Amino acid sequence: MQVFDEKHLLWQNSKTCKDLAALVQDLLGINTVKKVLCFGLGDFCRSAPEWLKRQHKSWDEDSEVNNVIGCMIQHSMALTIAQLCRGNEIVSLLTQDPEYTEVAEEILTKKEFEIVGTHGAGGFAEIDEESIIISPFAAAPVKQIIADIARPVLIISTGFDVFNSNE
Repeated sequence: MQVFDEKHLLWQNSKTCKDLAALVQDLLGINTVKKVLCFGLGDFCRSAPEWLKRQHKSWDEDSEVNNVIGCMIQHSMALTIAQLCRGNEIVSLLTQDPEYTEVAEEILTKKEFEIVGTHGAGGFAEIDEESIIISPFAAAPVKQIIADIARPVLIISTGFDVFNSNE
């Protein structure tokens, strides 16, 4: 938990965090957000998935550390967005990733996250027009699923060709 707190503090003091906060605050001026939903942010308590290691031929210990830090930063970003949305309102911070270990779930629960279903539609069932979705590297077709459910306030995701040329 101490490592997560240290990385979260680094995130909060970063220029990227400040820029993101400014963008989200602009967005909040005209929208109501009651939920921040996260999909596939990664487990910072385990080794990177095999598909990622195969994709990068020169995967080494530094790559492993950077992957873990990346997962922590993604969760820190979600915490920041939820805090910005709260003001005087209650904003739920929900996360779903089938790769979460019990240790990661315990840390995230202590950090205001609610784990929703490890598999299936647990998180997707929560999506509505007052949601922000964060899914930068989810293996599931999150954007396509969301398009059939609701029109959230904001979707933070990656573009095409992130995993393969079939997207």
